[in-house]
Amino acid sequence: MEVVNSGTSSLQIPGYRILKKINQGGMSSVYLAIQRSVGRQVALKVMSPVLNADPIFSERFQREANIVGQLSHPNIVGIHDIGRYRSLNYIAMDYMPGGSVAERLSKGGLEPLEALNVVRQIAMALDHSHSKGYVHRDLKPENILFREDGSAVLSDFGVARAIARTTRMTNSGMVVGTPHYMSPEQARGAAVDGRADLYSLGVVFYEMLTGAVPYQADEAVAIAIKHLTDPIPRLPARYALYQPLLDHFLAKDPDKRFQRGLDIADAADDLVAALAGKPANQISQLNNSTLKTSSLAKALVLTIYGSVADQLGRVASSWKRKETPEKPERKEQDTVVRLRQFLAEPTKHKRSWLMSSFIAVGLTSTWGLYSIVDHKAGWQLGLPTLDGAADFTAATLLGTAEQPANIAPNSNTESAPTESAADALDTQVQVTPLNLPSSLNADAQLPLSGNQALIARSNIEPPKVLTPEPAEPRAENQPKLYSLTINTKPSDARVRIMNIAPRYQPGLELSPGKYDVEVSKRGFSKVRQWVLLEEQNLEVAIELEPAYFIGKRFQSELSSGGLGPKMVAVGAGSFTMGNNQRRLASPAHRVNVEQDFAISIYEVTFAEYDRFAEATGSAKPSDAGWGRGDRPVINVTWRDAQRYVKWLSKESGKQYRLASEAEWEYAARGGSTHQYWWASSDVRGKANCRRGCSSEFTKLFSISTAPVGHYQANPFGLFDTAGNVAEWVEDCYQAGYNPTKTTSAPIKINGCQLHSVRGGSMRDTSSKISSDYRKGLNETARSKDVGIRVVMDLNE
Repeated sequence: MEVVNSGTSSLQIPGYRILKKINQGGMSSVYLAIQRSVGRQVALKVMSPVLNADPIFSERFQREANIVGQLSHPNIVGIHDIGRYRSLNYIAMDYMPGGSVAERLSKGGLEPLEALNVVRQIAMALDHSHSKGYVHRDLKPENILFREDGSAVLSDFGVARAIARTTRMTNSGMVVGTPHYMSPEQARGAAVDGRADLYSLGVVFYEMLTGAVPYQADEAVAIAIKHLTDPIPRLPARYALYQPLLDHFLAKDPDKRFQRGLDIADAADDLVAALAGKPANQISQLNNSTLKTSSLAKALVLTIYGSVADQLGRVASSWKRKETPEKPERKEQDTVVRLRQFLAEPTKHKRSWLMSSFIAVGLTSTWGLYSIVDHKAGWQLGLPTLDGAADFTAATLLGTAEQPANIAPNSNTESAPTESAADALDTQVQVTPLNLPSSLNADAQLPLSGNQALIARSNIEPPKVLTPEPAEPRAENQPKLYSLTINTKPSDARVRIMNIAPRYQPGLELSPGKYDVEVSKRGFSKVRQWVLLEEQNLEVAIELEPAYFIGKRFQSELSSGGLGPKMVAVGAGSFTMGNNQRRLASPAHRVNVEQDFAISIYEVTFAEYDRFAEATGSAKPSDAGWGRGDRPVINVTWRDAQRYVKWLSKESGKQYRLASEAEWEYAARGGSTHQYWWASSDVRGKANCRRGCSSEFTKLFSISTAPVGHYQANPFGLFDTAGNVAEWVEDCYQAGYNPTKTTSAPIKINGCQLHSVRGGSMRDTSSKISSDYRKGLNETARSKDVGIRVVMDLNE
């Protein structure tokens, strides 16, 4: 038993070695401790003994442990132990060494994209919590913590309530929550659901961007009134790109907000894709949750406006040698609002020539302002020009051999050009003739600037250029060469040096200078950066990041138009496959899923399959009179499924296939060890099956499929992995498992005609829709209760 001094008293908790106090609140204290039984560092939350007599506080403390114990999500704090010793109630939970968002804000705040990433992770945590039936009710910066790897985690479910019985009032009639982060309905004392948490997350997002909460007053009641009546705050101009996102967060009417955490994640993905200049292929659960192109365009205009204004302010300040006084915040907002109102006016109130003129003048002014700033600030681009001739040459357009045009030496962005300087020199560029000094006659020669000097004259006919034969260089004038080696991870990544003609090979000898290095591999994000080779051999290590982070949702673009099935990335891992209580699914054994993969969020629908059928001239399967569109496709054979994934691969350039049995069960379980992913034997209202599910689609004398996504998703975000339709997988079917097979690769046997189907269907009883249930079906069989779910390899 360990003892630690805490003020005038001592704390002792059996089974824990307490190291130090890490946080103190009015209701509890948190200590860093070692859980002796497993040698694990934990955060030990101990309720203040003086509150034990108050049943309300004791209930909240116990509720937090009970709720978090039911939630299993990487972005929700994990509970390891709960207990009581003498007068002390305690909870042992994950230790978060990264501190909280509140601490980060006190040290200077977060970068916008970092704040967006935090919002995305917490939105996924809230989506999981809401899907389990719990509203957090007290989301604020102090309750968002960081793991050692920087990932954000939601904590403190002490005032959470089940959605079905949530009210805003406690027994004592007090509103629960923190006033600055309360939703309007929460401040009003009305019943709330998960959308109240999403409003609070929007307030936190605003604070992470600006460093202040949106509504401020001296009294809690005044703050609540502002949440109810004040307009949605406007972000500073430099953050205008995030305004559409904030508008959806902080809508007064819950029906006009984001409806669930997945919607927020989709919108965040769209925004990141827009910032990266890539197609926004992410999923949107609701039409109003996506960031429209027009909104992004307007926000970008405002962002440019704010950035230029800030830059001009700094330059003007340097000229005057004194700090530029800050403008009143209201004036800046008024200016931005007027500009946004102009952009938002209906097109019918403006003439097209006026808008065209406005855009042209705006772009020209922006270019001119930045040119002035470049000149005054002394920024040097290092572009060659002709002596005494002009300040805009072909070198400006083409770039030099040492550095491509329009790329800053430290650039590492996707927008950098993808052709080498040697390629660029072959490009035909039309340049307006330059006015030369009068001292040059028609036959004068201008000095060359590297490989890209421009010869110009006032007459239309270009002058002849006399190029003398190069003299043999002397040995002593030969530049010394040094080797450049790029070590990549993965080791088989492709390396190119974009501003030289020779192809890269390890140890390539080059003269000292800057080299534009690009490293790429399918399935990974491309890296492009400038490398400085000085007068010594150089080795550079570059590690590529996977292009698809775990939990990312996306759709592949198809070459014939449109998008493929909605997919989610699932991380590698291991699990216990099978069930010893089922003869055909035994023995239970550990299986390793070695590679990350993506799997379709929904069963393939008729709409998606019909597109394939029309494109390939294949027959469209019957829908049994249940409807097409978003209903899962049925009456397809295993061979039809193979043709479909082959077509998807060709159309998208990605590697689509059917899942192996191991991959399917791993994804269907969603991290649960129970036979059902919802970790309960009660299946009522959770799936579409024949008996036991209480399904509205299966009656005594009728049966049909449900539209995909009708029931709740599992923790990996997959719908209908239990019931609705069974799904073809890749494996050849065998009765039972080989326990020595521990990999996730499919079983393939020459001449095999019987293949596995998984997940049960609407024609099965509840006992046959569990994650471990399996059966075999001939590959040419068509059935009303068998459909398709697809997988995409992420490392291809």
